[in-house]
Amino acid sequence: NGIARRPWAAGALALLAAAAAPAAARKEAFRMIDAKARLADATAGYVADAMSKLSDGRQLAVVASLGPRHIGKSSLLNQVFGAKFDDEAGAGVWISPASHNKDVLLLNAMAADSAESELTQKRLAALCSSVADCVVLNAWYTTSARPTTATVDILSTLFAEQLRQASEGAGVQRSLVLYALHGTDGDALSAQQLAELREQVAQTWEAVPKPAGLANAALSDYFDFKYIAVPPARAASEHKEALSKLRAQFAPPADAAAGSLLKPSYTKAIDVENFGVLAEQLWADACAEPDDGLAATREQLRMCYIASQALFAASAIADKALDKWSAQVARKRAVVAFGAQGRQLLSRTLAKYDEDTAACEPGSKFVAMQRAQLSGRIKTELARLFNDQVRMLNVEAMVKLRELLLLTVARQGSVQDWQVANMQTSVERWFTQKLAELVVPELALNLVPVKAELSARLAQYGSPPPPPPPRPPPTRSMKRSPPTPART
Repeated sequence: NGIARRPWAAGALALLAAAAAPAAARKEAFRMIDAKARLADATAGYVADAMSKLSDGRQLAVVASLGPRHIGKSSLLNQVFGAKFDDEAGAGVWISPASHNKDVLLLNAMAADSAESELTQKRLAALCSSVADCVVLNAWYTTSARPTTATVDILSTLFAEQLRQASEGAGVQRSLVLYALHGTDGDALSAQQLAELREQVAQTWEAVPKPAGLANAALSDYFDFKYIAVPPARAASEHKEALSKLRAQFAPPADAAAGSLLKPSYTKAIDVENFGVLAEQLWADACAEPDDGLAATREQLRMCYIASQALFAASAIADKALDKWSAQVARKRAVVAFGAQGRQLLSRTLAKYDEDTAACEPGSKFVAMQRAQLSGRIKTELARLFNDQVRMLNVEAMVKLRELLLLTVARQGSVQDWQVANMQTSVERWFTQKLAELVVPELALNLVPVKAELSARLAQYGSPPPPPPPRPPPTRSMKRSPPTPART
């Protein structure tokens, strides 16, 4: 990790820090990196003093927090770890020991929300990826379940930095990402929310360019993800319960349960004396990288954002029509010219997506994956509506056959077999015509079983019922009747 480049720096910086600030002041949060991306000279001394009570035989455990400003990063760290971060403090990186666990050093990255801070935000994410045992990724909960651009950028930076270290032959430890979704309705995420978050993370991983030799690298080879809900503070009981559960998972080694998040497999093996030197070196390397060291990922990130926006806009078009048709079918009313309308909807939606992603690089895997996802979802909904309307047609066909049979019986008192066969043929012809109006060619549905099922039902309904079994003859009673008295 390059720590040995300046072995004298830790001791020198420790002496400078000791002279610069009294011990009591170091208990408060310390600004390691300021708003102008300058690393404080007293960093090593602060860490050495603040983390002087580590457990025997244990190295530093670093928990880094990333995310937009004013989301509640400082509040979460303060309540879970007993720190003293100020959410209104200036931009940069603030560090503090955790009072609830003396082995934990907290990094609170607070980049400003502006276009000028994009470079610093990515550098902070790269730094945290290199030193943190656990990265807390704070994100806002939205009803659309779509990640913000900032969240995608941070994830992509974490992924790119881990892959870069692996490609250089460095011994890369697995990293834990704690995905904290703020503003949820409850203190637990639903199965649907978890599935959506996992899909977003997987899509971001696929969009990050892989170095040579790591083209088939799997996300699970480098990262473990844990997803938690952080209800708003106004939901006091749920908010308190969620943070209480999280606090227990960061308990000291002596108190930690089996579900502790600070596992040895995540440690970056950073000694207290070396942290300041390592942070200085990593930050200098990140700032020296041309085009922030992430030029290879910028185009991919741009395409990822454009494709996500295009998917959202195209889905809105499709959902409006699909919701209308679903409500209509639920009222047992068929959609007029469903096949033609469905085909037009699919074509129009995909054309909208293609138009919105025209600026992306041709052949982009992520853009193609999003397009396939959009097409598959629309086809699934169209197939569901098709099946529902086929069931309605079956009922109508049986009603038509019944009406024809009753009309014939009313006219001539009975119905002949050849007449029943003609009625069945007529109803099947009507059914085939109506079925053709429902077919969306892109669904490639097999209609043979549908028609065969109807023919079988019509044949069964049109056949005369089997004659009842013959009744047994009445048996005579062997008991003799009393004689009739003679009339006088």
